[in-house]
Amino acid sequence: MSMRKQLIWRTVVIFIILYGCLALLLGAIFKYSMHVEQQQLVDGAVQNIQFNDQKVTEESQHFLAQQFPTAKVVIDGQQILALRGPHHATTDTRVFEQQQQGHHVEISFPLHEENELMMTQLMIFTSVVAVLFIIAFLFYRRIIEQTLAPLNALNTQVRQLSAETMHDKVAVPHAPLEVKELEQSVQHMQDRLQSAFEKEYATQQMLQQFVSDASHELKTPLTSIQGFTEILLRSPLDNVQQIRQSIEQIRTQATRMTKLTEHLLQLAHLDREEPLQCEEISLDDLLEDLAPILNMLNENYTIHYMLQSPLPISVDVMKIQQVILNLVQNAIRYSPINTTVTIKTYGYTVEVLDEGEGIASAHLAHIFERFYRIDKHRARQSGGEGLGLAICKSIMEQHGGQIRVASTVGVGTCFTLIFPFK
Repeated sequence: MSMRKQLIWRTVVIFIILYGCLALLLGAIFKYSMHVEQQQLVDGAVQNIQFNDQKVTEESQHFLAQQFPTAKVVIDGQQILALRGPHHATTDTRVFEQQQQGHHVEISFPLHEENELMMTQLMIFTSVVAVLFIIAFLFYRRIIEQTLAPLNALNTQVRQLSAETMHDKVAVPHAPLEVKELEQSVQHMQDRLQSAFEKEYATQQMLQQFVSDASHELKTPLTSIQGFTEILLRSPLDNVQQIRQSIEQIRTQATRMTKLTEHLLQLAHLDREEPLQCEEISLDDLLEDLAPILNMLNENYTIHYMLQSPLPISVDVMKIQQVILNLVQNAIRYSPINTTVTIKTYGYTVEVLDEGEGIASAHLAHIFERFYRIDKHRARQSGGEGLGLAICKSIMEQHGGQIRVASTVGVGTCFTLIFPFK
C-alpha cells in the first residue's frame, strides 16, 4: 500500500474513533441535561400538589396532567396518572421520588421519546460532521498530495541509492519546506556515506598494497637465503672462504628479515592504537638521556645539540626516543662523512637537521608512506625497507603531534617533530 493510501486510511480511522468518542460524549451530556431538567420539573411540580382529606385535589390532578403529559404519577401507592403514548407498555422509565406533606410522590418519565429526540440530534450532528469532514477531507487530500508527491519522489530516489550512485545527490523540485529539510538531511547522510565508502576503499587499497609490499620485501631476503643455501650445498667442504661468505650473506639477510618483521609488528601495534605509556619529561631531558646512544652511532659524524626546551610534556619516552633515533640514523645514512647532524629543541618542537644530499620536492609528499623509498637500489644495499618514517609518523599521530620535513637538494634536510601543547 502506498504512503498516500496508508495516510488516508489512518485519517479515516482516526476520524471514526474521534466521531465515536464525540457521539458518546454528546449522548452522555444529553442524558444528563434531560435528567437535570426533569428533576427541576419534578421539584417545582411537587411543591404545588395540594391534598384534601389525604387525597390529591382535582385541581392538583389537572395540574399534574398538564405538567406531565406522558409521565406516570403515583402518590402513596395510588396511580394518579398512567403512562401515555404509543410505547407506554414496553418503554423504560426514569423514576423520581419526592416527599410532600408526608406523602410519597413517585413520577416516572418514559425514555422512548427522550431516546428518539437524542437520536434525532445525533443524526443531525452526524450529517453536519459528515459534510464538514467531506469538505475538510477534500482540502486535506490536496495537502496530502502536495506533501506526499515530493516525499514519494524522495523515497524513490533514496531506494535507488547504492555505493556506486551515492555521489548523485537526491533532489526534489518544488517541495515544501519540511521536505526540503528532509532532502538536506539525506544529502548530508550521502556525504557522510560517500566519505565512509571512499575511506573504506582507500583503506582496502592501502591494505592490499601493504600486503603486496610486505610480501615482496620478505621474499627478497628469503630468496637470497635460499640461493646461498643452495651454494653451500653445492660447495666443496674444503672451500672455507666460499662457505664463510655464504653464511655471512645468510646472516645478513636473516637480520634484514628480522628487522623488517619487527617493523611490521610495530606498525600493526600502532594501527591498533594500543595505549601509550606516558610520563612527564622535558624534551631536553629526553635528548640528554638519548645522547650516549646517538654519539655511538658513527664516529665519522658529529652530533651537535641545541637544547632550549625545559618545558615538561607528557609522552611515551621510549617511542619518542625511537623516533629521534630513527631520524638521526637516516641523517647519518644519507649524509657525507665528517658532516654534522644538529638536534634542536625549543618550545614543544624537536628538529633534526643534516648536511646531506637533500630530497627532491617530488618525493616529499610521499616520504612518510609505507615502503616508499627514494632510491630503492641504495635502500636495499643499506638495509632500508621504507618503514622507518612511516613508524615515526604513526607514533607522532598517536601522541596527537605532527612530523614535517623540509629539504633542499645539495644542502640538507630538516625533520621537525611538533608536540601538542600541554
